[in-house]
Amino acid sequence: MTGVEMIKLLRSKGHKPFKIRGSHYHFRVNGKIIQIPHHHTEMGKGLEYKVLKDAGLKE
Repeated sequence: MTGVEMIKLLRSKGHKPFKIRGSHYHFRVNGKIIQIPHHHTEMGKGLEYKVLKDAGLKE
């Protein structure tokens, strides 16, 4: 999954970025701050898993 796809996924779930700095979007989800790079390249599997877990989309 790319960073752009992850941002679209979080936005479709109703989350809005509270800050955009450079090429990184910052979301506040479940009391945690999630930073996602706005790139069209694949994210690392570990980062992808952590973002999905912090957002409550994966166990």
